[in-house]
Amino acid sequence: MAERITIVAAELAGNALRHGQPPTIVIVQRADGKLVVEVLDGDPNSIPAVDPQRPIGDGGLGLVLSERLAHDVGWYSTGAGGKGVWAAFAFAR
Repeated sequence: MAERITIVAAELAGNALRHGQPPTIVIVQRADGKLVVEVLDGDPNSIPAVDPQRPIGDGGLGLVLSERLAHDVGWYSTGAGGKGVWAAFAFAR
């Protein structure tokens, strides 16, 4: 699970740095039996989405990888001029 969490955190942070605006903040926390990776950036206008027009080999797979490796993925507006993208990982019981 550590490898999956590391990949997703790196992909989401890379997306924020590449497509968002400063500041970029990465938060990892445990809540309700899940580990949540959350990446905040200062761009309220860009909506996280997979680009179906991007040619193979040009990147753009961060959200796809996150959706495959995490239990759940989503995003929200921070209400303070930015957005947050998160991925949750369920702990095995």
